[in-house]
Parts: sequence; structure tokens; C-alpha cells
Amino acid sequence: MLNGQHQNVHHSKLPTLGSLVYVVGLSTIHPNRKCIVIAYPLCDNVHPYSIGIHSCWVRFLDNGEIQRFSGTWFKEE
Repeated sequence: MLNGQHQNVHHSKLPTLGSLVYVVGLSTIHPNRKCIVIAYPLCDNVHPYSIGIHSCWVRFLDNGEIQRFSGTWFKEE
């Protein structure tokens, strides 16, 4: 799915599907909460404003909450 020519124009490093990650740098999320990458969106925005995929969906392991974050906020375990 991410093998196209416009896969990540924003150059944010996306974690691999199924990997355990931490969301760091956001004051609303505790940096010690582990989550697992469950999906990538089909697209992040409507062309021409944003080309490519630069976010992913994660599920937090402590309460099962699902949220979408930009790839700039991830630290892989």
C-alpha cells in the first residue's frame, strides 16, 4: 500500500504495521503509554493540499482507545 511514488511526501517516519510505539512530544498523551499500529489511512487529505500518507491509526494497550497521529510523534520500541 505504501509503495507508490507519493507514499510519504512529508518525510515523517511511519512506524511499521503491528509495531509497538510510544507517542512522544504531545502534552495530551503520556509518553509512557504503549500503543500498537493497527492501520494506515487510504489518504491523509485531499489533493493538492497533502499528497501521500503521513499518519497512522494506533490502539493504546492500556484502555483500547483508537486514535490517529502524524508520523512525527512516534518512537518505536
